[in-house]
Amino acid sequence: MLPLLTTHNLSYHTQERLLLDNITLTLHFGQKISLMGRSGSGKSLLLQALADLLPLDNANKIMLNKNGKLIPISQISATDYRSVVALFHQSPNLSDGTVLENLHAPFAFKHHRHHSFDKAWHLEKLDKLGKTDKFLAQPIHELSGGERQIVNFLRTLQFNPTIALFDETTSALDQDTAHNLIQLVLDWHNKNKALIWVTHNPDEQHLLKAESWHIEHGVLTF
Repeated sequence: MLPLLTTHNLSYHTQERLLLDNITLTLHFGQKISLMGRSGSGKSLLLQALADLLPLDNANKIMLNKNGKLIPISQISATDYRSVVALFHQSPNLSDGTVLENLHAPFAFKHHRHHSFDKAWHLEKLDKLGKTDKFLAQPIHELSGGERQIVNFLRTLQFNPTIALFDETTSALDQDTAHNLIQLVLDWHNKNKALIWVTHNPDEQHLLKAESWHIEHGVLTF
């Protein structure tokens, strides 16, 4: 079977320095990857590149399996690509209003209008994360950093991506809530999906039962 996503000699640089150095990787269906490295090593940049959020010199260096064929992402609309590949940001950019309004917000975009908001789904997930239905009515400006991560996690996961890129998604959560969130990720994951999980915590890699990739100075090793 063809892989789900590949890159070949993917690089990214500023005028000052090279930040991603000829990264070649293959992400398979059902794969779980723990991406580790020191701060500034390129972890977040790699996820942004894979999410098509960086101005790459040659987007054809990223190929996505679409209908059983590997297609350069330059030939895939941004809307179609981001319905498959989702980046879960470490520091979410949420709007003013309530939690519920923020969870609803993506449905205003044209490419999500064929989806229906499932309040029961959110309440089930919130219960597993130690939150009641009252959490939905809380104003965003009153939330802690960890609570904002929960909102962003659910806001993105509700669209059920095929490839999920988690950029230190639990960094502001207490240990128990982080473990519960990881269990939700495991519940989502199956043989037809793949994830890359950025963390500094080996315990999270163990909980995910993920294989380890390392990045240092923009160089990826397996």
